[in-house]
Amino acid sequence: MLSQNQENTEVDTQQNETSVVQKNLRLWPALFLVITGILSSRLTELYDDAPSWLWMVVAFGPLLCSLLALVWWTFFSRAKQRQRIYGLIGIIATGSIVLLLLDQTMYGPVIMMITFPLGMTGFVVGLYLARWLPLSQNWLAVTGCILGFSYSLFFRYEGMWGDFTVRLAPRWQPTSESLLLKREATEEDDLPIPRRLQSMKQVSWPGFRGGERRGIATSSQLDTDWIKHPPKEQWRIKIGPGWSSFAVAGELLFTQEQRGENECVTCYNARSGKEIWIHREQARLNDPLGGPGPRATPTLYQGQLYTLGSTGILLCLNPINGDIIWKVNIPEEAGRGVPMWGFCASPLLVGEHVIVHASEAGEKDVFGYKASNGELVWTAAAGEHSYSSPQQMNFSDSQQVAILTDDGLTLLDPTTGTILVEYAWPHSGYRALQPCVVGDKQIVIPTGMGTGTRLLEIDVKSEHWSVKEIWTTKNLKSDFNDLLVHEGHLYGFDDSIFTCIDLATGRRKWKRGRYGKGQSLLLPEENLIMVLSEQGVIVLLDTDSETHQELASLQMLNGKTWNHPVLVGNKLYVRNSEEAACYLLPTNEPERKALPVETNQP
Repeated sequence: MLSQNQENTEVDTQQNETSVVQKNLRLWPALFLVITGILSSRLTELYDDAPSWLWMVVAFGPLLCSLLALVWWTFFSRAKQRQRIYGLIGIIATGSIVLLLLDQTMYGPVIMMITFPLGMTGFVVGLYLARWLPLSQNWLAVTGCILGFSYSLFFRYEGMWGDFTVRLAPRWQPTSESLLLKREATEEDDLPIPRRLQSMKQVSWPGFRGGERRGIATSSQLDTDWIKHPPKEQWRIKIGPGWSSFAVAGELLFTQEQRGENECVTCYNARSGKEIWIHREQARLNDPLGGPGPRATPTLYQGQLYTLGSTGILLCLNPINGDIIWKVNIPEEAGRGVPMWGFCASPLLVGEHVIVHASEAGEKDVFGYKASNGELVWTAAAGEHSYSSPQQMNFSDSQQVAILTDDGLTLLDPTTGTILVEYAWPHSGYRALQPCVVGDKQIVIPTGMGTGTRLLEIDVKSEHWSVKEIWTTKNLKSDFNDLLVHEGHLYGFDDSIFTCIDLATGRRKWKRGRYGKGQSLLLPEENLIMVLSEQGVIVLLDTDSETHQELASLQMLNGKTWNHPVLVGNKLYVRNSEEAACYLLPTNEPERKALPVETNQP
């Protein structure tokens, strides 16, 4: 009897000691780190104007806090040595097993931002619950760790939104790209060759951001009352990943996309959305931020189609059937590496030259190729990296090519590649925007990630052109969302909010309209702006410089949308990395409203 009492006393003593250890555990630093890690991952939702360093905090904050929580447990938690060892074994073993079972898309940012932070959060929550539950501290902590790590097993990674929040989808759900590949062979359209040839005589949208790359469209007296007269969907199709826009010629619609291990240049019937031809190049860029697929937009010029893939394959194609006229692999032939986020420059044709930018440190940054055969004619140095496209300028009765880079602005002679102007305005991040021409001697340099926008004036009358700053403002910090110039004002995204700036002073006129990281078009004849939001909503705005006025809106696409919209007459072409669609916009012309939806019949 005495022996039994002694055993009960020893058990009670052990339980009391365990309870004392759990109560005395220095837990507040771990709770603080867990809460800080969660808040750091959501910081972009708290800022209207995200500073340049914020994305680093969002990307690495949860990981850093989790690592510090691991250091706390190992050295400063006051747990017994045996408990700390068991805990570390549980974390390492659970994490290793989960890493082996993860979907391959989850490797990279998701592990840093979600998988490891959730595992450590579960571990700390288990330790906290052990204070109040009559259960083993280690078992609860490791169980919480298993639950936290296991969350990632149910998802696959689909890139990030513009505010650096992660996009996840159920792991068992097929991707849009896989569904496209399954029925790829059935979506064909045999548009007669004579109609294709006739279409090439009707180039209405030659490439990136339209004529002169200014994002300007001419419309057909649009009716802005979309409640009474909503746009009509003409067609909708699945499309491969990529951030290309469209080039349009008559019934031919050209774009670039990813299909499995092939980067593709694709020609669709603009009236039906059916595929006419497709050209494939074996290449795939695996970008953890933006996702796979081409970034540049095809360029139509003098009867040929020019494209640049994300891995640096420059093509000249026959737009009638997609046959290769010539091909250049820039990384191989010029000794360049593939930039972090891929080659993004839409080819610019000036005279006899195809001009592209290839990002990397060195003396060869901008390349001028002969348009007829792809022969390299000249190279020029212009910054270490750029995700902008070359932009044609016309100062002093001559042609120039402007390119924005991390170093600033460079103006080149398109015939020889001679540098005419170098204006230094270094930016530690990336530049992915187009310079804007204002009048006959001014250029707007837009820069995102906290640097702002600057207006420059070039003295084109002097022998050696000089550049001076007119103003600089941080009231307009577009990330990769291009600007519009209209009647003395600049319109664009200040981070993710649409904004109007006075061109004369750089002062903000208004800032309103949360459209994410979207893109926009200007309809100058009707004083309208068309915004395609990051969420796939088209919003029609008045260009009123005194106030923000939404006239109409409609959800047109599903999923993340970074691609530039295209408007030809009253036909609006939109796409993202999953789908493309054509809408007939209502007009104020009665005969236009009565027209039926066009088909692909001859």
